[in-house]
Amino acid sequence: MKGKLHKGTVLLGLCSLSFYCGAQITGQTEAAFSSQAQIKPVKLSAAVVFPDTVENLNEKANIIYSRIISLYKTLPNAADDASLQELKQTIEEITGLEQTLYSLLRDFEDIHNELSNYAEQVKKLDSKTYQFVYEGCNETNELSKKLKTTVELQSIKQLHHSIEARINKFEDDEEKNEEPVRSAEVKNTDDSIQNEGETKHDEKTVEIHN
Repeated sequence: MKGKLHKGTVLLGLCSLSFYCGAQITGQTEAAFSSQAQIKPVKLSAAVVFPDTVENLNEKANIIYSRIISLYKTLPNAADDASLQELKQTIEEITGLEQTLYSLLRDFEDIHNELSNYAEQVKKLDSKTYQFVYEGCNETNELSKKLKTTVELQSIKQLHHSIEARINKFEDDEEKNEEPVRSAEVKNTDDSIQNEGETKHDEKTVEIHN
């Protein structure tokens, strides 16, 4: 009887211990889960952008900015006494440079917009934690201002139209110079035909008299 009671006591003790341990483990798990659930929104917001992301975007923006400035400085022009061939070569170079500049400016603007969007998304979060986003956005803002004051796209268009006008004038002048030559050639041809006709007429007249 005592043996059965002892075994029952031990079994009850083990069950109590198991229940206690289970409760402790369950409590810790629930606490951990609750903690994760509370910080999950912060983690998701933080995952929007990382320092490396902003750094890479700023690096790309700086590279594109440098390329734009370098290309703009190489904008070609034609001398006052340039030939028609030289004018056409210059217009081709300007057209190619203009297209490249527009492409680079679009790439820069895409990066600028992306950084601006990141800055807008983190406004409601801890400003100290995301200070790097604002700094990165401000850096690109400064580059954008410099581009607007340095690269004058309108001046490129004006130069393009100016050289096109010179080419058109050149071609018009050449066409005018060719007109007297063509007129002289036509006149010479007409005279030749007329002379040939008169010669044949004379020959027929001679034949008739004979």
